[in-house]
Amino acid sequence: MQQGNIAQHHVEELDLTGLESPEPMLRTKTALDALASGQVILVKTTALGSEQNIRNLISNHPVTLLSFKKESGIFHFLIEKTPDPAAADSNSQA
Repeated sequence: MQQGNIAQHHVEELDLTGLESPEPMLRTKTALDALASGQVILVKTTALGSEQNIRNLISNHPVTLLSFKKESGIFHFLIEKTPDPAAADSNSQA
């Protein structure tokens, strides 16, 4: 999905402001696991360790970081769930 198309899709928001690490990362993982391919989520957090923790989580999941910004002490991660390559491989072999 191109960033210009995001406005056409419903974006879920996960407001984790005020929670301490590692809670924002754990809740983000749960939310990402529940998303369907192509869905987009906006994660907001204020925990100082969240930027690195969530970036690490993103690098280990079938998701794409569409944008990141820090504004007024709040980290904003816009994340899209992408097709799981393992699932795509198993479907193509069927």
